Amino acid sequence: MLELGVLTLDWLESMILPLTRLTAFFAAAPIFSQSAGTTRIRVLYAATLCFLMAPMFPSSLSEPAQVFGKPDLLSLMGEALIGVSMGLALQFVVAAVVTAGEQISMTVGISFAQSFDPSVGSTPILSQFLNLLALLVFLTAGGHTIVISMMVESIRTLPPGQVSLTDVESLIGFSRIIFKGAALLAAPLLLTLLAVNLGVGALSRATPSLNVFAVGFAVSLLVGFGLLFVLMPAITEQMVGLWQEAGSYIRPRLQGGA
Repeated sequence: MLELGVLTLDWLESMILPLTRLTAFFAAAPIFSQSAGTTRIRVLYAATLCFLMAPMFPSSLSEPAQVFGKPDLLSLMGEALIGVSMGLALQFVVAAVVTAGEQISMTVGISFAQSFDPSVGSTPILSQFLNLLALLVFLTAGGHTIVISMMVESIRTLPPGQVSLTDVESLIGFSRIIFKGAALLAAPLLLTLLAVNLGVGALSRATPSLNVFAVGFAVSLLVGFGLLFVLMPAITEQMVGLWQEAGSYIRPRLQGGA
C-alpha cells in the first residue's frame, strides 16, 4: 500500500512541468483569461487537460518522476515562459482590435462612452463590441481547439524539462501586429470619416452661419455607424487573418522551431 502511495506521488510529480505550461497558457490566453474564469477554473482546465494527456506521456515504472527530468525552479520558469508567451501572442490580436476600436470611437465622436473590462481596462463601447466580435470569430473558427491541440502536441515535440527559453526578441517583433492589425481594421473608416470632416469644414467656410459642431458630429456619427455596418464582413475577414497570423507564429515555436 505504501509503495502504491509513493508511486502515485511520483506520478503526480512528473505532471508538474506540463501542468505549469498549460496553466501559464490558460492564464494568459484570451477567453480563458476573462474575468468570468477565476484562477481556480483556469487551474482546473489545465489539470483536466493534463490528466487527459497523461496516456501520451512517456512512462517509466522504475522512475516515474523522471519522465521529463527532475522539476526544479529553472525548469518551472521555462515552462511558465513558454505558456505565457504563447498566450501573449493571442492577446496581441485582442490588443489590435481594441486599439482599432479606440481610434474609430475617437474619430466618430463616441470615445466618451466608456466601459470597464477587467482584462483590458477602461475602453470605449465600440472597442468592447469589436473585442467580443473577434473572440466570437475565434470560437466560431475553432481557434480554441486548434490552439489547445497545438499545446497538447507541444508536449511531444517540445518535451517539458528541456529548458528552452522562448525567443523574447521574436515575441517583441511579433507585437507589431498590434499596430498593423489596428491599421488594417480601422483604415477604411478613418479615411472615409476624414473625407467627411473635410467636406464639413469646406461647408462651414462656405456658410459661416452654419453650426459646424452640431452638424459635423451628427454626420460623423451617422456615416461612422453606417460604414461600420457595411464593412462588417471585411472587418471579420481581417480578424480571421490576424488570428491565422498568430497561429502561424505559435505553431513552429511549439514544435521546437525558431
